Amino acid sequence: MCLSMVVREATLADIPLIARIHIDTWRTTYRGIVPDDYLANLS
Repeated sequence: MCLSMVVREATLADIPLIARIHIDTWRTTYRGIVPDDYLANLS
């Protein structure tokens, strides 16, 4: 199976999704390590 991927420079329109991915990743990765209230208040 051959999969292809297009890599492009991010645009201003990509900012909300990039931020969401960043926050979701922190919440998943640091659950149980960083206090829950800190993770809940990430923005």
